[in-house]
Amino acid sequence: MRYKSNIIRKDKDGTRYYRPNIARGIPLKDTDKFIFPFDGDRLDMIAYRFYGDAKLWWIIANANKISNGQIGLDPNKKIRVPIEIQDILDKL
Repeated sequence: MRYKSNIIRKDKDGTRYYRPNIARGIPLKDTDKFIFPFDGDRLDMIAYRFYGDAKLWWIIANANKISNGQIGLDPNKKIRVPIEIQDILDKL
């Protein structure tokens, strides 16, 4: 589960804040796909297309060093989509 090991912090008023876990350095693999996004594509849309789960957009963002995955992508710029992601998910 992605959120089970997140660090929870509380401020002086008792408000809880979560510090997310981020998979660092997704290694290049022979199975990775390199695609040109469609005009208007976002990372969550590509994640749904390849993984069946839009919430996994952060994997593609991390693999491509993209900091804001919800903005439109340049259809003229190729991006990497890691296909074998179970080892990435297991490390969280």
